[in-house]
Amino acid sequence: MLTAGDSAPDFTAPMATPENAAGHGEYTAEDVEPFTLSAALSEGPVVLAFFPGAFSRTCTEELCTFRDWRRDLNALDAQVYGVSADTPWSLLAFIEQYDINYPLLSGFNNTVIEDYGMAVDEGIMAGLAGRAVFVVDASGTVIYRWEGDGIRELPEMDAIEAALASL
Repeated sequence: MLTAGDSAPDFTAPMATPENAAGHGEYTAEDVEPFTLSAALSEGPVVLAFFPGAFSRTCTEELCTFRDWRRDLNALDAQVYGVSADTPWSLLAFIEQYDINYPLLSGFNNTVIEDYGMAVDEGIMAGLAGRAVFVVDASGTVIYRWEGDGIRELPEMDAIEAALASL
């Protein structure tokens, strides 16, 4: 289990961006960009928000909360990325429908969800990501970790912001 003080596993995953989602309605591989954590960290700290699936009620609430909170985050100079097992095309559609202002990363057909210990292995949610937040500093160290106890539990933005402010 990945905890605060551990090195964050580097990974590459398909990325859906607000710019590529804008006004399309239909998407192709050209609308998907590669994301690599180590490259993102060269620009500063990163918040990775793992969530089970786009378009579900609680995940929509969470991602829209991050959308609204991110406006206040600009002063902290951190990048926010959502991570789920959804395909990049469904993530593009989600970004467009809910005006999400940060990129979403697809854990579909790669190991990022397993590498962070967030893979749901049993029950009806098997194959999806558990709900969690990791704050990774620019050196690649996890400085904050939160994992939801239940499917409907949401992270506390104040705690994430405090972790970022400590940098």
